[in-house]
Amino acid sequence: MKKIIALMLAVVMVLAMVAAMTGCAKKTDEQKLTIWINGKDSYISSSEQELPQDQWYISKAISRFEQANPGVKVELIVSADGETAHQTFKADAMANTAPDMANLWTGQNIIALEDVITDISGLIPAEDKENITGWDAVTSPSGKILGYPTSDNQVCFYMYNKQIIAECGLDFENNAPKTMEEFDAACEAIAAKGYTPIVSDESFPWYGCYIMPYWWVQKSGMDRIISDCEGKTKFAEDEGLLEALELYRSHLDKGYLNSDALTSANSWNKFCSGEAAMTPRESSVVADAEAALGAENVGIFLPPDVSGAQYTGKTIGGPGQCIVVSKDCKNPELAVKFLHFLNSKEEVLEFLKVQPKIPTRTDITAEELGYKEGSVSADLFGYAGQTVYWIDNSLYPSVSGDFYNLLPAVLGGKMSALEFAQDLDNCVANAK
Repeated sequence: MKKIIALMLAVVMVLAMVAAMTGCAKKTDEQKLTIWINGKDSYISSSEQELPQDQWYISKAISRFEQANPGVKVELIVSADGETAHQTFKADAMANTAPDMANLWTGQNIIALEDVITDISGLIPAEDKENITGWDAVTSPSGKILGYPTSDNQVCFYMYNKQIIAECGLDFENNAPKTMEEFDAACEAIAAKGYTPIVSDESFPWYGCYIMPYWWVQKSGMDRIISDCEGKTKFAEDEGLLEALELYRSHLDKGYLNSDALTSANSWNKFCSGEAAMTPRESSVVADAEAALGAENVGIFLPPDVSGAQYTGKTIGGPGQCIVVSKDCKNPELAVKFLHFLNSKEEVLEFLKVQPKIPTRTDITAEELGYKEGSVSADLFGYAGQTVYWIDNSLYPSVSGDFYNLLPAVLGGKMSALEFAQDLDNCVANAK
């Protein structure tokens, strides 16, 4: 009997050891990734933010990835402020506490963080390099690919209320203003009917981000802007910049822009409630505008061209955001596998059901998306080849801070265009 009991105890101990080892194996086999996603203008629309988090597109995409890859867990962390995400990411990376992946702005924003971002050049599937555009926006001068462009090719434009425009005797659908003279005449007609022609919140210069820089690059060209940033030429002698700044300020002086633009934080609500005719925006908010005003009342058109421009009929745009893999990531191959999944044709099509944007994938057609001719979504799709890359993403870090911090001072007449340009030159000189 004692032998039987001893044998049974031995069996129990062996089974306990096997169970413990199995438990440890499961724990070891589990692979975890963390990802920061911007809380606005990215994978999470403002309308989605009103829903439970598990109903967001990005949450559902993560669940689909986890189901397709048993043992993998992706933790979503929402970054409340995309404007400070780069500094936060840098600080966390220096402390070795950065997430595995982070949603950041492209261009100079990530090039400045090159030392804390993993070069994923050799990990990207060939099919992604072939079917996705925007790799130039995430590639450093040394040739390192620092991230995946997000699923959307963002485009800037004037969004307008069709009902108000028609009431003012204008027809932007067939005859949108293409020159500054035509645009000013339209603003005068709108103001005469008692409407505010344009609403914007310039405490962060949306007008100064989406529209004014286009006039600058139209006149000066991107090569001159980069030359100014490098100190080879002067911002203060850049006629395109000075002219664009004066034009920017004139829209407030003439009463075309809401009088409280320098302090307001509710211009979007004003537009969506029918208080203004136009607002400078980009493609991430189209669905929200159509939900508020009705799809039949929302239209878009490209910024009017300045005289003497090097090129016309374009706008600011391109893949303004990306997802990078941090140097802290222990499994960059798995991180890139997730980014490959997120940018697959199937997932991008799911994303575009929530946010109708221009996809960065070139193998998706307007017909596949169900965009009706004449709709805002169809117009956006047609704008894909009419963009010049974002100025704010192209400016060197040494000048970009002052550029956006001081633009409201120019708009409000507290700083002249020349003084603003001279400040940027000082930033360049002090950075050397």
